[in-house]
This record gives sequence, C-alpha cells and structure tokens, in this order.
Amino acid sequence: MTGYFESLINDVPGNADSLTSLADEWDSYGNRCDGLADDAMSSAHLAPEWTGSARDDFGTSLERQRNRYINLGGDCTTASSALTVYAGAVRAGQSYIENLRYQASKLDEEVDKAPIPQLARATLIPAASALVFAAHIRIEAVKQAADTCAQDLARIVHIEPVQVNNNNPSEGGQMGQLSGDEIAQIQEDLKALKNGTFNWEGMKQGQIGDCYFLASMAAMAQTPEGQRRLASMIQPHYDEHGNVDGYLVRLPADPAHPKDSPAREVFVHSKYINGATQGGRVGAYSILEAAWGQNHPGGTNSSGNTPRGMSGGLSSGALPVFTGKPATELKSSGSAGGYDANERNQIIQASQQHRPMACGNSPIKAPFANGPVSVDATVNGQPAQIKLGGGHAYTIVSADANGVTLCNPHGKNTYSSGRDAPATFTLSWQDYEKYYGNTAIGNL
Repeated sequence: MTGYFESLINDVPGNADSLTSLADEWDSYGNRCDGLADDAMSSAHLAPEWTGSARDDFGTSLERQRNRYINLGGDCTTASSALTVYAGAVRAGQSYIENLRYQASKLDEEVDKAPIPQLARATLIPAASALVFAAHIRIEAVKQAADTCAQDLARIVHIEPVQVNNNNPSEGGQMGQLSGDEIAQIQEDLKALKNGTFNWEGMKQGQIGDCYFLASMAAMAQTPEGQRRLASMIQPHYDEHGNVDGYLVRLPADPAHPKDSPAREVFVHSKYINGATQGGRVGAYSILEAAWGQNHPGGTNSSGNTPRGMSGGLSSGALPVFTGKPATELKSSGSAGGYDANERNQIIQASQQHRPMACGNSPIKAPFANGPVSVDATVNGQPAQIKLGGGHAYTIVSADANGVTLCNPHGKNTYSSGRDAPATFTLSWQDYEKYYGNTAIGNL
C-alpha cells in the first residue's frame, strides 16, 4: 500500500514506449522516401533508347522529384529524432520519479515503525518536501521537453513550392539536404560572425530573384556589430545524438513592422541547390536565404504571385528583418540631382557611421527600358565602363563627397566589352542618382 509521503510524488506525463514507436514510424517513412527517391531515378533507365529534348526534360523532372523525396525523407528523419529525444526525457523522468518514490516509501516506513507516528511524520516533513520539490522540477522539465518536441514538429516538415517562370517550372527553388561538411562550414561561419571576423565579400547570388535580401544581408555583414546580429538569428538544432542536424532561424512575421510582429522561428536543414553561396560554398548566407524562403508561402516564386514569394522586393523591406527596426528609405527621381543635398548627406553620414545600406533600381523606367546600359565607373582604382542591369539591388560599401561604392550580390559585374568585372565599383553621385532611385538605410 502506498504511504502518505509516497503519494505526494506525482507521475511524469507521457508514454515513452508509445513515443518511441511513433519515432520508429517516422524514421521508417523517411527511409521509404529515400527509397522512392532511388526509384524515381532508376525509372530513367527503363527507356534507354529515348533521346532528345523530351528525354532531357524528363530527366530534369525526375531529378526535381528525387530532391523532393530526399527532403521529405530528411524532414521525417528529423521529426523521428525530435520524438526520440522527447521519449528519452520521459523515460529518464519516469526512472527518476520512481527513485524519489522509493526514497519517500522509506520515510513512510520510518513513520510506521515510530512509537508516535504523528511526531515522526512531522519530523520527516522537510525531507519529504525536498523529494516533492525535486519531483516537481523533473516533471516540469519533461513538460518543457514535450513543448520543445511539439515546436520542432511544427517547424520541421516543409514542402518547398515549385518555382514557376512564365508558366514553366524552373530549378531555382530546388532544395537539397545539408551535408556534414556543409554543416561544419556553417558552424565555422557562425563562429566568425559571433567574433565579428566573418569575410562578408564573396557572396554569389544564385537563380533566385532575392538580390534585395542578399544585398541587405551583405550590408549587415560589413561590421562586427552587424555580423553578431546575423549570428543571433541562427541557432544550431541538435539530434538525439547531440549532432547538429539543422538550424533554427528567427525572423519577424511581418518585416514591415518588426517591433510589433511576433518572431517566427523556422527550421532549416536544407539549402537552395541553386541559391546564394559564399566563396563558392554553402554557408551562413545560404541558411538565412533558405529561412527567408520559408517565410514566404510562395517560396522562391515572384512576390507578385499568389501566394506571395520571395523573388522581387526592396532592401527597405529586407533590412528590418536583420535590424529589428524600420529602415530609412530615400528615393531619387532618376535624374541628376535626384537626391537633394540633405539626402546625399544622410547617405554619407550613414556610411561614416557604418550603418548597413543597400540600393536598387527599376527595370521598367528609363534608362533600363531597353535593357542593360554602359556606365563610367571606377574599378580597382581605375576608370572603366561596366554594364548595369535594371531591377537589381546592390550593397552600399561606402559613400563620400566623390561618389558611392557598390557591391553586386552576384559576385561580379560585366565590363562593356563583355568580360567579367569585379563585384565592387564606384559611381559618381550624378550616375548613382540616375541609376539607383531607391536607397535604404538600416537602423541598428
């Protein structure tokens, strides 16, 4: 019969065996998805004599489907890991509680053997209270493990929308699981960001039209303070073995009102195969880009699509994602003198204060109505002519009385001769005002 003190120890909520069984089911489904991925690719060999453009398109479609199965399988495996961690917390909690109950039962035995049970019980109350308190702490820890598991499950399963251009699916939105080497590199990037030693240059935009977001991210990474802000948005996520299996990234639910909107945390364990890279490799930039895509129901599709995608936007809307504060937006008429003296001074002062800045232009207004234009610039300290295209955003590296220095998130520019040019170049104020009608200044 349970004694008085023993009855004060509550049960741990949850069924560890049922949770383990559910985790096994998720793991099994993940393995099944991996098998389906293999089946999809093996079907390409069923008609070896089939050649031509239709065969090539079919192969591309199979590769796209294979990636979807692999990503879904990875989601299932990660969900299984989350459930396994929770099951372990329940099982360990139950064992701990049983030990406390055993200690409480020993106190009950002392009461039963005492000449005056009431006096013995009163004497043992402090010891019993300590056991009850320890049980309460452990039970609350298990409840927290349940909340964590639920949050993980809500974040983990993500199906990326297909990117459609002119009614045709493209490869821009395809995702691939992070490899062990890529995770190791991201960990190194995070360490450098936290230390303020990250090399912000070397970004290369992929096939996604999120230049406004990438330019803003690179603008943040120009200063140690901005780098630490980027690092604070990314937290490693660990599997049941204590290994990093992805990242939790916090973004404002409404970037236009970052202070008033609740933070939205997304789980990232994949990168865009044709997305942004850093120095030719996957890194912290890639993780933030993947998280930004998850923040849009339309994925990598155009911002004009229904549902809305991440392609197309202004840096004035992206900088608040990183700073947590609305950006200052300046607009030029697109002609010489388009920014007044006060606005020029704002840009110069922001540069001197090392505030993050980015700029953009419109592809439909002059001078980009007929395509890219050639403009005089300074590249590596030498005069040169480079081509500028419309509808593109750039990181502002610096600004002074002589002009504005910009960096292309594509990682390069093009000389008027057609050769590749460095990503960074300087324009006179006259040309900057003519070609870049929108300047966004971040507020750290």
